[in-house]
Amino acid sequence: MDWRKCVIVIGLIAIFIMGIHLAWTISNVLLMNELNGEYDVSSLRWAIIGALGSWAGSIFGAIALVISILAFWQPQRVNIQASINTAIMMNTILDKDIKAYVITVKNIGLRSVTVKNVYLNFGGKKNGIFFVGMLNEGSVLQAFTVKFPRKLEPGESFDYYLLMDKLDDALKHYEEKTPRKTAFYICVDEVIKGNMYFKTQWTLEDFVGGDN
Repeated sequence: MDWRKCVIVIGLIAIFIMGIHLAWTISNVLLMNELNGEYDVSSLRWAIIGALGSWAGSIFGAIALVISILAFWQPQRVNIQASINTAIMMNTILDKDIKAYVITVKNIGLRSVTVKNVYLNFGGKKNGIFFVGMLNEGSVLQAFTVKFPRKLEPGESFDYYLLMDKLDDALKHYEEKTPRKTAFYICVDEVIKGNMYFKTQWTLEDFVGGDN
């Protein structure tokens, strides 16, 4: 359960407890009037109004507390966005186009983050991750390969380029154990949150092609 859900649950519990307190206060007022043989409707009405006012004040206090906790927690939250796309890069030396996958990682939060590495994944947390750090070694894209760890201030991002043909070849062994329609995830290893999984619209089939 994340912090936001925890705060909401705590707020609902607080409201429930305050509701019980209100019911207890009103029943206590009624009991005291009965024991004292007093049936002053006006006094009883004002006593109930006072109890309602006290309960309403407690409710607004609980709401303010929840808002304060959220306002404090939100800036502390690690908030990263990851996506994948394709790109064609022109190599003037070899005079040919280079096809690549581009993984973009962006810090969309209000605090700085540090990315330790980026991995590929098919199927989510239950499945293993695929290390891609060696794919660009010795290639024309090596100079563009991100050096980790990489710190990102709020609003900053980086692009991780991967040679298309090398990655496609490296992923072909997944066909033996993974359905082609398995969802593709980007796994970002952040120093505070650890591995964070971002589901994309891509599947294994987008990399290996062909039919089932």
